[in-house]
Amino acid sequence: MRQLFLRFYLTVVLCFLASALIIGGLYKHMIERINQHYLTDIFQTTISIVEEELGDLPQSIWHSEISRLRGKLPVPVEIEQLDAYTLSPPNRKALADGDIILLEDEDIYLHRIPDTQLIVVLGPVPYLNRLDNISWPDILGLLLMCAALGLPTWLWLRPFYRDLRSLIRQSRKMGSGDFQVRAELSENSPLSTLGSTFNRMAHDVQELTASRQQMIDAISHDLRTPLARMRYRLEALKAGAETDSQAAGMERDLEQIDQLVEEWLTLRKLERSQLKLEVQPIEMLPWLERQLTELAVGGTPVPLENATGMRAPLMSADSYYLSRVLGNLISNARRYGGGKIQVVLTWSDGVARLMVDDNGPGIPEAERERLLQPFERLESSRNRTTGGYGLGLAIVAMVMRGHGGNLRIETSPLGGARALLFWPTNMKDADKL
Repeated sequence: MRQLFLRFYLTVVLCFLASALIIGGLYKHMIERINQHYLTDIFQTTISIVEEELGDLPQSIWHSEISRLRGKLPVPVEIEQLDAYTLSPPNRKALADGDIILLEDEDIYLHRIPDTQLIVVLGPVPYLNRLDNISWPDILGLLLMCAALGLPTWLWLRPFYRDLRSLIRQSRKMGSGDFQVRAELSENSPLSTLGSTFNRMAHDVQELTASRQQMIDAISHDLRTPLARMRYRLEALKAGAETDSQAAGMERDLEQIDQLVEEWLTLRKLERSQLKLEVQPIEMLPWLERQLTELAVGGTPVPLENATGMRAPLMSADSYYLSRVLGNLISNARRYGGGKIQVVLTWSDGVARLMVDDNGPGIPEAERERLLQPFERLESSRNRTTGGYGLGLAIVAMVMRGHGGNLRIETSPLGGARALLFWPTNMKDADKL
């Protein structure tokens, strides 16, 4: 607190002193100009009075007459010889021309009496000396004003420093691994915006850490099962079990591990912000028919309904990732449904909708949002015994967000679950191009 106060206080004081000097200099210059005109008028008036009073008198009594006039004049007046002062050539010339000159070192004004070798000496004038010098009351006043600036500086910095110390303590706790810490700052605090940002960051870090830990736990669990089976089969081979059946089982376990790693890598790739989708126009009906043929169950393609109102709709999407999305949804419908699957394509108001329906038990409404997170699975009908790793719907949701759309789970007209994909795109009729 001391160091922060001194830095801030010295900055305020130095700025104040600099401003005071600049403003004081300008004010002094302005006052000097005004006073110069004022004093010149006074001196000219005084000289006129002196010359009028002395004009008809002999020079021998001028000194005594000046002594009589001193009490009536606003400034001290003397009569001196022209050579009584050492003058510079410009001053001598000005004096010869009848001007009033100022000797700044002595604070006096000189004026030559016409047609004589005498000069009128006005001064010294103490007021002129006070204008050029800074007195001790001036210095004392500046010091008192600088000291007075310390109180508002301390009053402003004290809550600021208190809140700053609180943020430092909370950040150290978060740095040590306590992601539940939050900054508790008043809304009137100058650091309230920083505190809110800190709390959002702590919340995001906490959720990210929890998500990463959940992913690690899920991957460890899903890898442990095929690895345990492979270890069992190795022991069985050592004991003389049939080689072909055990090798086939080990191949299935390796394929399961490979599938998990592939889905995990796909998820990590989609999470990266630098991922760029290659969105291109696609003739949707031929493309969907080809994809559904490749995903056919028992040789029978999944039925496709075109509800776009066009015979050959042309839409924009990333064909590679959209095929991954469709494959995941068909796989889920096949794994969890009742054997009937249907795909419907629609378009309206600049938004394409691709729906995958099944006739399975469906998904409870309260669980639908949770299942869009990685490694989330139902604990009832759609559980680990049916296979899967809980990554399919998360990958679908990420791909659709990359398209500017999303995934929504609804109830299917077939009685099961409906996976609704929607993303913004224009639609054209390919037959008319």
